[in-house]
Amino acid sequence: MVGMEDISVLIEKWRKIYKEEVKSKRKHREEIRLTPENYFNVVRPFFVKISPEDREYVRTFRMVSYGMLEYSPSLRTLILRGAGYNLARRLIETGEIRSIDDLPKVFLNQKIGLLDIVDESFSKMKVNIYECISCYRAPPIGRTLCDFEAGLIQGVMEELVGKNVTREIYCWGLGNSFCGFEVIFE
Repeated sequence: MVGMEDISVLIEKWRKIYKEEVKSKRKHREEIRLTPENYFNVVRPFFVKISPEDREYVRTFRMVSYGMLEYSPSLRTLILRGAGYNLARRLIETGEIRSIDDLPKVFLNQKIGLLDIVDESFSKMKVNIYECISCYRAPPIGRTLCDFEAGLIQGVMEELVGKNVTREIYCWGLGNSFCGFEVIFE
């Protein structure tokens, strides 16, 4: 079983990668076409340790996402963002999320990714996700891929703090090695 100490060490390793990438301000991989072969077959190192069937879990999620991306990228964004937002409201209604501090635990338990609140102030937050279900190891395709996660973060923050705009600014789909979100409170 993986303990909280292990997770803290892993988050620190990912934070180091995040800081180096943000500081360098460069893409780390060239854009290529998204295909089932380079999008479905992924092993998330942390999650496969706690759940050997993680690869199948990710594949199923991504099959739905990929189908929508091929059919209509804008419709995919609306559907996945709405699904994340609605899940956030449900998690708050059921008491699984009572404060912002519960968000990393929910992301971990639901195998969405390793959530890291990097910076927070009265008017904004920076949130990273490592080993994200939507995009970990996805090829850079010139766009963000984590609409579900953005909707979930936005919904939780809206219920707990207030109206906000949540946007993804870093993503494997953009050539980064992590997902980074900015939450601006209105």
